[in-house]
Amino acid sequence: MIRRKQRLTDRRGTTALECALVSPLVILLLMGMLLMGLGVFRYQQLQSLAREGARYASVHGPQYASENNTSQASTSTVLSYVDGLAVGLGGLDCTAVTYSASSLPCTVSVTLTYTWTPGRLFSPTTWTVTSTMPVTY
Repeated sequence: MIRRKQRLTDRRGTTALECALVSPLVILLLMGMLLMGLGVFRYQQLQSLAREGARYASVHGPQYASENNTSQASTSTVLSYVDGLAVGLGGLDCTAVTYSASSLPCTVSVTLTYTWTPGRLFSPTTWTVTSTMPVTY
């Protein structure tokens, strides 16, 4: 009986071809996850800064101003306080500090805006965050 040798197909280079096809997709997926995570982190940081600004404005409200002969917290003072806490957030803006004495307890509302550009290929996104707290001083 004559045995025929099975002809083995030449598979050299298939790994390189598979790597060339899959690598760009994996890198694109990883970069997207990185940008998305950075965006979530920045938004959470902005929310935290709005809460801190509202806390500062609530402690430095009208009663604090009248007892210490100073002015109550305004948009510029809240922005300077929040800018001291912000790390890596250039272009942060405090657009409004609003005290409402119509309801009891009195509340203060702080609104921050931030424009985030995730990369050169994407358009900038403007986020606006508002935090409201009761005046506690």
